[in-house]
Amino acid sequence: MVAKSSLCYEAFRKEALLLKELHHPCLPVIYDIEEDEAYSYLVEEYLQGDSLESLVSRQGPLTRCTVLRYAIQICGVVKYLHSAGTEPILHLDLQPKNILVCHETIKLVDFGQADRLTEANQARQRFGTVGFAAPEQYDCTKRLDERTDIYAIGGLLFYLVTASYPDIEVPPAVLGQKMWSREAGRILTACLEPLQEERYGSVSQLEEDLEQLIERPVSSLIVAVYGSEPGTGATHISLALSACLWRMGIPNLYEECHSSFHMRKLQESRRAGMDDFGIFQAFGCAVKPYYGRQARFLQHHYPVVIQDRGVWDDGREESGGSAGDGSTPAVSLLVAGGKWWNCPPKETFLEMGENRILIYNFTDRGIQMRRPEGRWRSRCLRAPLFSNPFRPGHEAEAWIQMLWKEIEEESGGMARGKPCVLRKIRRWLESAACGRKQRKKKEKP
Repeated sequence: MVAKSSLCYEAFRKEALLLKELHHPCLPVIYDIEEDEAYSYLVEEYLQGDSLESLVSRQGPLTRCTVLRYAIQICGVVKYLHSAGTEPILHLDLQPKNILVCHETIKLVDFGQADRLTEANQARQRFGTVGFAAPEQYDCTKRLDERTDIYAIGGLLFYLVTASYPDIEVPPAVLGQKMWSREAGRILTACLEPLQEERYGSVSQLEEDLEQLIERPVSSLIVAVYGSEPGTGATHISLALSACLWRMGIPNLYEECHSSFHMRKLQESRRAGMDDFGIFQAFGCAVKPYYGRQARFLQHHYPVVIQDRGVWDDGREESGGSAGDGSTPAVSLLVAGGKWWNCPPKETFLEMGENRILIYNFTDRGIQMRRPEGRWRSRCLRAPLFSNPFRPGHEAEAWIQMLWKEIEEESGGMARGKPCVLRKIRRWLESAACGRKQRKKKEKP
């Protein structure tokens, strides 16, 4: 809502009318524009997510695959703007604050500086964000075109990879070293060329080059977690694994697949609203409660799904959850109690064959675990005691990372049909490790 007497009214009205003509998954939906004698109202889609600026300030440099996934989406929406009408629409203010991440989908906002090509070059004043604005935006005698937005995309790439604002004085060789490969460094350098004619000629060319650096997963890697009996901590282990993966830079979804309704209670206690995917945010994790088999939501695109399936039901292994399509989990975990009074691990689970890991929870080091015979000796783990799954402490964190390596190794046998998922996850792990090393170097005096 903006008052018609306000100095920014004309800019608001211009932005609203421009957005109303545009329709793209990475743009907010404008439902209506209303006016009365005193005010103008914009009815817009509610967006729930973090800006790239807040994401990077919290996590530091993003992993290789995360950067590429976001960059390709940004290229897609900018390419749409450049071809949406009779002449290109230039955004002219692509910066981390103006890009939201809503469940791994980019949303481009704030079109206050956006304009069609002719009008953009006729403007008497030009504005931009230092580090992301192309050199020609500082000189009204120079012509703006699609390559002006390409420079800003390069600035965004630099920011996501380094967690610092781009510096126009940095030599191209240094830019290349900050990327993961020579080709990636060449792409970044070509975007940030001070001279327009030396940059990419179109966003399509940039998008094609970025596509060559990423392999898209064909489906989610599903990890099913069961308890051998109520109260053994299957939910606790599932949430801890999900939180740990987010800290490692691997987007994932925790999904409650049984009718305990614990996650609905968590959602109510945090007063968190769910989105169109049925997902809410809690302690940095994406959580989908159990809504019942009749509930239907939009399909999510998380590369890893951790399904908390409750108590193992004598061998009836159902797909359930967001998979909902009969997908079989790549790995199944059974959490058994480690106390004297707990039941032994379910034989029906162990007899199902490959891709299974047995975890003894709530154990004391003085208690002798009843390990199953045969191959299960190498896939039988003892979980340390930790009270908070979202902040488990150093010892438990190291154990959860070890559990993930076991899951990754175990999933290799079954996931031959989905190698892209495993390769992508391994690269996330490698990129996350490189990012942590870079941050430690920066922190040294």
